[in-house]
Formats: sequence, C-alpha cells, structure tokens
Amino acid sequence: MSIFVLAHFQIHDREGYQHYVALATPIFMREGVKILANDEAPHPITPGLKVDKVVLLEFRDTAHYEHFFSQADYMAAAKHRDAASTITAMQFERFAG
Repeated sequence: MSIFVLAHFQIHDREGYQHYVALATPIFMREGVKILANDEAPHPITPGLKVDKVVLLEFRDTAHYEHFFSQADYMAAAKHRDAASTITAMQFERFAG
C-alpha cells in the first residue's frame, strides 16, 4: 500500500535550500519516489500558518519509504535542507475505503 509524506517548510536560507534541491532531486528520481505536489507559493488555510513550500511524496510501500530515508546520499543532502529550513512532515497511508 502506498505511503505518502506531506511536508511543509519555512525557508530561511533560499540558496542553501536550493543546494538541497539540487542534491536531492536526482536521488528522488533514482529511487522512484513520486513527487505528487511541489508548490513554492502555497495558500495556508489555517490562520497564522507560515509556509514557504509544500511537498507531497508517494512511496510504493513502507519498505520503499524506509529504504529511501536510509540512503547515505539522501541523509547527507537532508543536512543542507535542515540547515536552510524548518520542516514539518507527516507520513500516512492511502485511504482504503
């Protein structure tokens, strides 16, 4: 069953974040992660929520999700993301109703 990750970011270092994107994008492609949404101008519905970017990812299953986030090159790229932004993320499964 598909696993989704929804992440939103407050970016305080655009150049540093772009460096993360340059490093991470080829890893997402290599590992077959589907990028379902990627918006750098989201419109928060919750009053007072500050969001500079939102991303929705799809993984084939839990094993795919765990494999991706255990990749040494992705973990190295994520250090740039974490230095350049504050991320809030959640993992969830597809609705099976």
